[in-house]
Amino acid sequence: MGNKEIFDFKKLYHAYLLVGDRKYWQGILAQELKGNLKIENLSAYPDLFWQAYDSFGVKDSHTLIEKESRKSFSGTGRFFVLEINSATSEAQNALIKTFEESIPDTHFFIIARSAEIFLPTVCSRMMVLGTPKDSPLGAAQGESLGVGKFLKLDLPDRLEFLQKEFLKSKDKSKSEIIDFVIELEKTLRAGIEMRKITKDEELILYELEKSRRYLENPRSSNRLILEHLALILPN
Repeated sequence: MGNKEIFDFKKLYHAYLLVGDRKYWQGILAQELKGNLKIENLSAYPDLFWQAYDSFGVKDSHTLIEKESRKSFSGTGRFFVLEINSATSEAQNALIKTFEESIPDTHFFIIARSAEIFLPTVCSRMMVLGTPKDSPLGAAQGESLGVGKFLKLDLPDRLEFLQKEFLKSKDKSKSEIIDFVIELEKTLRAGIEMRKITKDEELILYELEKSRRYLENPRSSNRLILEHLALILPN
């Protein structure tokens, strides 16, 4: 990741939206928080709240507001890291008020795969940063998720791959499944010459985008969506 810090802890903005590769931003934040706060174990730091949400709802926003109102234990500021896969409009409106009525020395870092999941009024109140194109973590994301391998398999093997990697494992969250679908879309899009795109290729990209949006609903069926993609995507 290099030695250059991304965040200036002497002049931190109140809220950041960190867009792109989740693992990249997890690593950056862990590294810079440890370095600037002079700690080794982030989980033991009393003024850090780090939570991942498949769907950030209004109850979550109320919990966040309540935690923000508490007094700092360390005197070095309070830090909230939120990994958000999707968020309701009600919860986002509560965030707007939180950002507008900010408490001094309180800082939010929201990690999301895309700024599009947030209302423009929310994004306008945050400093938006994207994953660098040359990030080794970002470049290896598709490979680590097995996208290339998946696309080369025939249907029975694809279904077995999905069962093993995403449907059977309790360690896989919905956000990781969405990452997989996003990388599928990136990989297939890279092989399409958009000026000469065919009807079949347009349909494939449409189905991938539609599947991604369905997955953003916490009630959606991961199995049905992934098996649908296994059936329609080209080898």
